[in-house]
Amino acid sequence: MGGRDQRMRAGVAPAAALADGVPDPSARGIAEHVTRLIRTGTIGDGVRLPTVRATAAALHVGPTTVATAWAILHERRLIRSEGRNGTFVRDLSDAPASRAAHRVPIELDLTSDSYDVDLIPDPTAYLARAAAGHPLHLPDAPVVDPDLEALARAAWPFEPASMAVAWSYPDALTQIVDLVASPADRVLVEQACSPETMAVLSTARVRPVHVASDHHGMLPDALAGALSTRAVLAVVQPRMADPLGHALTHQRARELAAVFSRHDAFVVEEDGSAALAEDPSVSVGGHLPHRCILVRGYHRGLGPQARIALVGGPSTIVERIRERQAVTGSFPPSLAQRALRMMAQDPAIGELLGVARARYTHRRRSIVDALRLRGVRAVGGRGLALWVRVGDADATTRRLARAGVLAHSGTALASPDYGRRHVRLAVAGLRDQHDAVAGLLAAA
Repeated sequence: MGGRDQRMRAGVAPAAALADGVPDPSARGIAEHVTRLIRTGTIGDGVRLPTVRATAAALHVGPTTVATAWAILHERRLIRSEGRNGTFVRDLSDAPASRAAHRVPIELDLTSDSYDVDLIPDPTAYLARAAAGHPLHLPDAPVVDPDLEALARAAWPFEPASMAVAWSYPDALTQIVDLVASPADRVLVEQACSPETMAVLSTARVRPVHVASDHHGMLPDALAGALSTRAVLAVVQPRMADPLGHALTHQRARELAAVFSRHDAFVVEEDGSAALAEDPSVSVGGHLPHRCILVRGYHRGLGPQARIALVGGPSTIVERIRERQAVTGSFPPSLAQRALRMMAQDPAIGELLGVARARYTHRRRSIVDALRLRGVRAVGGRGLALWVRVGDADATTRRLARAGVLAHSGTALASPDYGRRHVRLAVAGLRDQHDAVAGLLAAA
């Protein structure tokens, strides 16, 4: 693809062709790329996708990353699985939203909140410095680079017994869910959770239970009631929550920890926008370190070459992740870790992140103000996504698609009654289209 009009109408989509032009090799980035190929007709109905392993090899990522991307596409009902026969693009000819997407090119993708390519640093110099003097002929091991671990521990909100590295937050969550949950087990999430979390839970075939939340996260009484259903895991977002935009306070963290302490469930904290966060790092793990696993990601601020996630928490979980990585080889190489550490320590990168933070804040406020002027309510004032109140989420996303705007229906991220009245908008891609998008939402 990559600018060529190479349309796949039958047979198997070659892995190399599918990988060509992927701007962000994270699970979310791969899913968004394939979504565009399907909705624009570049990959035709009934085409079989390449295997997970072949696609992972073509993209130079771990199989878990591709499997998570495929789960996102399943959630969007763009692909179907036929067991050993493979995974195929669905026949979308009868879907109104799909017909609209075929007629009108998607000009504004508000489903991906990873980053704006103009606001991320060039990693070339850091990768070159990381490679200088690095023993490239020696095999890597699934360990955290010592300097990166020291840097991370200094900023960790609690003392983790052990640390590991993963390719991304979805990669880390997939491994944690595999270790603590079985199909049909209950996993608690916020009233509306991130697309990455929902994609992983869907793939693992566990049962997400949404917990009522406010602008500080899960409500303690609601959490207590949900934990009584024998949930084995809870996923919380301590800051820049997607899509609700809440941030934990120290008081709320203490209250949640007190509730968790009366049950056996583990806690995963999704800190996926650490490099861009303005709020302090507050953690349930500060009160419950033996049950809390914090996963911290950096790619939204530093770009796809920094898609490493650091994992810190109890040895009972983190050491088992490292043992699995040693067997599968699915861990970020030390070269990438060194480059991440160098970027995180460079004052010039800090200045660039400050610019990105200010730009994203401006874009978020602009769309919120534009919506407010038209009588449309939105929450999410401290994150990279907005949760917008609408009459009918699915009808609204179809209307947006007819205008060339791609957005998430809330039904995929929240309970049916709550989700069907909301859509999720990523703000990273918004530049000067605030009034146009707000007008479309107000008219829906």
